Amino acid sequence: MLRGLIRSNFHWGDFPERLAPWCTNIIRPEIPGNGFRFNEKTPASIHALMKDVRQQVIAQHSGPVIIVAVSMGAMIAMEWARCYPAEIAAMHLINTSLANMSLPWQRMQAPALLSLVAHATGRDRLESCIMRWTMNLADRKSLQDRWLAFNREHPLTWGNGIAQMWAASRYRGPLTAPIKDVWFYNAEKDHLVKSACTARIASKWQKPLDTHPTAGHDLPMDAGDWLASLIGPRLNLMV
Repeated sequence: MLRGLIRSNFHWGDFPERLAPWCTNIIRPEIPGNGFRFNEKTPASIHALMKDVRQQVIAQHSGPVIIVAVSMGAMIAMEWARCYPAEIAAMHLINTSLANMSLPWQRMQAPALLSLVAHATGRDRLESCIMRWTMNLADRKSLQDRWLAFNREHPLTWGNGIAQMWAASRYRGPLTAPIKDVWFYNAEKDHLVKSACTARIASKWQKPLDTHPTAGHDLPMDAGDWLASLIGPRLNLMV
């Protein structure tokens, strides 16, 4: 399971438990510079991030893997499948985009970007802003204290945040599906990334797309039951 831009595996919340009925061996790699690896330097390319994540997974698992990934995490998954297709059994890609399929202002909508920049001077202000722009349905009040405390203990540096934004903004993914079994999921009310970005990849790759009508960018937190009900049975298809 791969999280996205400036997110930690901590930010999956209880979503892994929602998938547990269908999958018992869940690996949650951490991107260098984020969360529990906050004191490391983030590589400035998706390919380099992929190599790091791949080594984490190989150390814990042998054989092909199924990847569930959000946003920039999905870019890392696509790069892994492009470079090492035999290692990926299936991919479930959520609210993502590619530089060679969508315009910059579709991949990061202007109101969200301007708001994030305006709140970037304080860690708590930035984290609260991220939650506001990525969640429509989740109970932010119940999450906020816990997430802010985690953010204070595992602070993101400016350099690592910029490196991740640079890597994601430049990533040009495969024009055709690198593996057979791929599913896409997006949120119609995503205020961070236009839902059309994910839809465009699904169309180009000729793969199925499921759309939630009211959730935001953080689909696992906004509509975890809905998402798990779709992904879970599809995990069993690969057994």
